[in-house]
Amino acid sequence: MKRNRLLVIALLGLAAVVFARLATWDPRSHAFDAVVGWFFATSDSSPQLVFAIVAALLFLRRDELRGALGRARAPGLAALCLAPAAAVCVWAHWVDAPDLLVVSLGLGALGSGLLLGGRPLARRVAAPLAILVFALPLPGALHNLVVYPYQLHTAAFVDLVLGAVGYTVTLQGDLLTLGQRHFEVIETCSGLRSALTLGLLASAWVTYFRCAPWHGVWLLAASPAIAFLTNGIRVIVLVLDPRPEVQESHVTQGLVMFVVGTGMLSLLDRLLLRLRPEAPAPDADAARAPAETPWRPLLVLVLLLLPLATASLALPGLRPGFTPMKDPISLPAKLPRWRAAPGPDLGHFLGAVYFTHSSHWVYERPRMRQRVTALLGFDDHHLRSRSLVSEKNAVPGHGFEVAERGERWLEPGPVRMEWVVARKFGTRELVLFRYDGALGVGGEALRAALALDQPGSPWRREEPSRFLRLSTPIPPGPGGIEEAEALLRAFHARLPAEVRGAQ
Repeated sequence: MKRNRLLVIALLGLAAVVFARLATWDPRSHAFDAVVGWFFATSDSSPQLVFAIVAALLFLRRDELRGALGRARAPGLAALCLAPAAAVCVWAHWVDAPDLLVVSLGLGALGSGLLLGGRPLARRVAAPLAILVFALPLPGALHNLVVYPYQLHTAAFVDLVLGAVGYTVTLQGDLLTLGQRHFEVIETCSGLRSALTLGLLASAWVTYFRCAPWHGVWLLAASPAIAFLTNGIRVIVLVLDPRPEVQESHVTQGLVMFVVGTGMLSLLDRLLLRLRPEAPAPDADAARAPAETPWRPLLVLVLLLLPLATASLALPGLRPGFTPMKDPISLPAKLPRWRAAPGPDLGHFLGAVYFTHSSHWVYERPRMRQRVTALLGFDDHHLRSRSLVSEKNAVPGHGFEVAERGERWLEPGPVRMEWVVARKFGTRELVLFRYDGALGVGGEALRAALALDQPGSPWRREEPSRFLRLSTPIPPGPGGIEEAEALLRAFHARLPAEVRGAQ
């Protein structure tokens, strides 16, 4: 028994060293105020809160875990979890990707359960461990794919509700117009953060109360709908009440909506219990006296964690340093026969769409009533929770909707460009844009999730991804689109070759 206690102490100490980075990891370090960020930052979570919830749920099951301890072993299945856990841990420390340590922690804990208590013990830790997924930030490209539809659907919901109660609201994309006021549904108003927060609560609820599978599925499926509804109510209040104290009370709004969402989740839980009440099944293992923890599996875990602890201490000092991207090319500030001026700030609209470096210019020829807006941006892939790949890049800014799209080949090159007709109220703009060095949503999300572009990775892309967009108003009349396209083609040919991305 004394030997087992020493092994358990060694096991916990080594695990603390291996996963110590998680204690101070803050994926919101690039976001605004932490409390505000918890309720409104669109994808990043608070990992320490998730860890606390998982630890509490495991602690509440301590009698069952002791009852299952030492009853059986599944070394083969344990190896299938522990081997990738060790590999992911080493990789996470080498490329400085703390979120991957969450994956390693979950796999390692599940594998330890299989080794110490077989499948009965693993079943009891699996549900709490699954909640660790909420500690993982969404990869940037995946976040961008999800958050823009959330913005558009929230705007549509607000328009529907206000229209139903008698307000005259004009909706265009993510822009709501009420009288003389315009309200932009930016990313922090999208409700994505609320959906993730309420999803975490629903998962903890299902695990704590040991809901039946059908019951748990209903609660988990309902949580994003409830979050969407409560966030929509919050946006309605913001649209109707323009007072600064209301517009800036982010923390109060978040707390109130979280309490309302929790109440709605509780009501749904009670309704499901009335429709189909279920008595909890007795757990035979919980009443059984725990068997003595076998020392051999404990020793195996200690011997596994020992090199991982050494690696976690040594690898940061051996890791290659991050080399900032050299100043890339920019759009020309002067172009013959065009008058150039800096473009408007797109920060609120683009939100988490990330450019390491960017240049944004508006080129005009007043006498000919011609205007071309150009945006050139680069991403060095270092910030994994952000990406330049986004559907927002297909439109010039707030309030635009995609009416038509296709593709065109431009000269010199030929250079393939995406072709979009964007509409905003009574105006239309023609947009041509292209990505270079980006793999699309799936490829970019996978590379970010696996930290393949971090310093030290042999698969790191040395060249940054880039994005180029040209847009111009479409003149009225039947030939307006063709005229606008001809202008963009001519303007594109005037740009320097390195800006065009010509091969």
